[in-house]
Amino acid sequence: MRGLALALMLLPLPALAEGMKFDGRAVEQCLAGGGWRDCVGQAAEQCMQATPGGYSTVGMGGCLDAERQWWDADLNALYQELLERARDTDAQPPIEGMAPRPSDEEALRAMQRAWIIWRDATCEYEALQWWGGTGAGPAAIGCLMQLTGEQALRLRSMLAEG
Repeated sequence: MRGLALALMLLPLPALAEGMKFDGRAVEQCLAGGGWRDCVGQAAEQCMQATPGGYSTVGMGGCLDAERQWWDADLNALYQELLERARDTDAQPPIEGMAPRPSDEEALRAMQRAWIIWRDATCEYEALQWWGGTGAGPAAIGCLMQLTGEQALRLRSMLAEG
């Protein structure tokens, strides 16, 4: 994970932030239209098109990271909703004659913690494929955006099922 953190730190994103044209509504509109999986990366792509220098290494990194942050906030909100549901499930009285049900809250936390480790290792490997090149930062951030978006969609599906 140190390599991934280093790749992210090397991007001079603050200089781009002033002129960046990221709009998270592109993701919201896509989700409302039922696009779901196709929605991950839409706002970053629009940002790159609308931002001067958006297809430069710094521009791509800034737009990808802005969408990653959008998905991360969405994921955290969905996770909190699932935690509330898990706590409600855990508070239900046990069914007579059955073994006690394992904790939904503990299982959800374990799942999310394991996913974070997998995400970070996957994206560190992605950045490694660009070793020594300027594409490592955007590759890592793009990977984080993609996997965070996919996990948010997975949590969204879990909420819809229950």
